[in-house]
Amino acid sequence: MSSKEELYQEIHNLLQEKNGVSMYGVLKTQEGETVKKINIADEQKCVNNTTQGLLDGFSEVIERKMSDYQEDEKILKLSSADERSNGLYYYDLENFPEEMKKMLEVSNSPEEIEMFNFREDSLDRIRAFIVVIGNVEDQIILYKQQYPVSLLKRDRYMLTPILHENRLKKVEQDILRIDFNYQFFLWKGTVYISDIEKMEKICSFHEIIRNEAKKSIEVIEQMNIIDDVESLTDELENVSFARKLTKIYKDSKVIGKIDNRRIIEFTQSHSYFKSNPLKLNAEQDKFILDTKRSKNTFVKLLNDDLLTSELTRSDYEVLAKNNV
Repeated sequence: MSSKEELYQEIHNLLQEKNGVSMYGVLKTQEGETVKKINIADEQKCVNNTTQGLLDGFSEVIERKMSDYQEDEKILKLSSADERSNGLYYYDLENFPEEMKKMLEVSNSPEEIEMFNFREDSLDRIRAFIVVIGNVEDQIILYKQQYPVSLLKRDRYMLTPILHENRLKKVEQDILRIDFNYQFFLWKGTVYISDIEKMEKICSFHEIIRNEAKKSIEVIEQMNIIDDVESLTDELENVSFARKLTKIYKDSKVIGKIDNRRIIEFTQSHSYFKSNPLKLNAEQDKFILDTKRSKNTFVKLLNDDLLTSELTRSDYEVLAKNNV
């Protein structure tokens, strides 16, 4: 996996080339959602036409966002997402949400996608845009959520100027307002995300992360270290908690490496557990997770978020960390 700096340089180089831009709408239908290509009409004898304006606007935002990631560090796996606010993640889960599948559909088979037709389709059915920028060799594909407030309906009685007549007239058609923001993007077959919380709200993500979290619970059950594994299953409706469980399954530094007795002894010695104790059963060989707080503490334990400085011998809770 590239570093942030390498990814930025690749995309920056693409944006310096002679590129085109295509737009696709993700439409709500009775059968679900479908993708249709948007036909962009350019004004005649206009250098800065609609296509060029869209290309320039999205390219500028891509450059600005990517410039924030010019740090020589690895891009993080989504399954190992931590609490850092400026992280860039790549999607590494087995199943994709429908929104990302639509991006892959545009990437893999653009020629098979129908054209948006005003006789059959309407602007108010557009839920999102997929924007493709690039050339024959490389493309960056953006996913942009579309909100109802971005559609200005003609029934709101809007007026537009007629400049050569120096007067106003009523707008006779709906107006679609486009800003140049986007939520995640596809580059060379990999989906990259910078705002996980927004991605979770946009995407049909909950069921995917629940299923991944269940795999972690199965592994934890095999450890035989908690009294009742169902206590974790009860929390799967909480997406944030489920994602932390997924991190255990995909990238645990503890499971399979540290035996149960040593894990339990650690909870007896680390200062964090003085204010966040984990109860043990009568045999002192299993944890009892009977509160939300104890479940969160247990997840932190298996994610190895509790560290001791070799220099100062001080104990820390470290939610964002890089391997060295």
